[in-house]
Order: sequence, then structure tokens, then C-alpha cells
Amino acid sequence: ATPDSIAILPFANMSEDKENEHFGDGLAEELLNLLAKVDGLRVAARTSSFYFKDKDATIADVAEALGVDTVLEGSVRRSGDTIRVVAQLIRARDSTHIWSERYDRPLTDIFQVQDDIANQIVAALRPHLDAGVQPAAIKSDPGGISSEQFALFLRARNKYLNGTRESTTEARDEFLALTKAAPDYAP
Repeated sequence: ATPDSIAILPFANMSEDKENEHFGDGLAEELLNLLAKVDGLRVAARTSSFYFKDKDATIADVAEALGVDTVLEGSVRRSGDTIRVVAQLIRARDSTHIWSERYDRPLTDIFQVQDDIANQIVAALRPHLDAGVQPAAIKSDPGGISSEQFALFLRARNKYLNGTRESTTEARDEFLALTKAAPDYAP
């Protein structure tokens, strides 16, 4: 089978500060959204992919459960104002690397990291996708917010998805503050 489908797993937080976990989840979700726009590429749903977070599953397990040919996995590490992202695209049938890359960027450049990763994944899969796919067309749309506000959004969303009463209350307060600061940011 040609690789025309992908699952994006949450990126593992390799930082000592567990508060940074939202970066990995947010990056995976944004990549999922970007790649879902590519004609000829079938992307497993977020809920299905995120089911495997913190589970001891192999690439083959994930691929079989989600019916995909490739799996994107990676890690995020934060040190001060710098973020290191490692992403790996794995072919499910034999667990071999199709592509792997490391990105060291200032946190102010998170949108560019997302765009770079999404474009390189599409370039790696391009021979098997619709001929009209143009990798350069993939661009994240931060919606006019700053990288700092985007990081706040990711942290609040992570708290919301945590689902406890306390984390949901904290997320609500953070979402309200972000809405006041960036009223045109729809998510």
C-alpha cells in the first residue's frame, strides 16, 4: 500500500517542567489541522490519535488501530525561550523512518516550526499523493495573535482537555483573558 494516510501522535514532553506538555499536544494538533487540508492525504482524527497518549503502543499497534500507512511522532523540549522539536515520520508496515528532523527555534517562531514540519511531511509523502499537491501552500494561520498568546492558548486548551473541575476552571479564566487580549482569534 502506498502511504496516503497518517496519524499524528501527541509530541512527548521531554522538558522537566510538566507544564510544558501543552506545547507537544498543541503542535501535534496544529500539524493535524494543517495536514488535513492536503488533497489525497487521509488524516486520522485527533481524538483517535490522542487516545494513544501515554500508552505503551507500538507504531504497528497505532497504525492498525487507526488504519493508517504512516505515523508521525516526536518530542518537544523547552529550555528558557528556546524550543527543540524532533519529528519522525514512520512507515507502519515495516516501522522504518521515511523522514526525521530536529528543529531548534525561539519560542517566538512556533508557527514557522509547524509550517516547516508540515511541508517536509508532505514533501516526503508527495510521490504517493495527488499530483496537484503543493507543499509550499501549507501555512498555519495564527489568526493575528502573537506567539506568546498562542502559547497561552495551548496551555489553556491543555488544561481544558485535562477535564478536572480545577483545570477546567483555570482554562476558562485563561480563555477569557485571551479572548479579551485577542478578540478576533476564533479558536
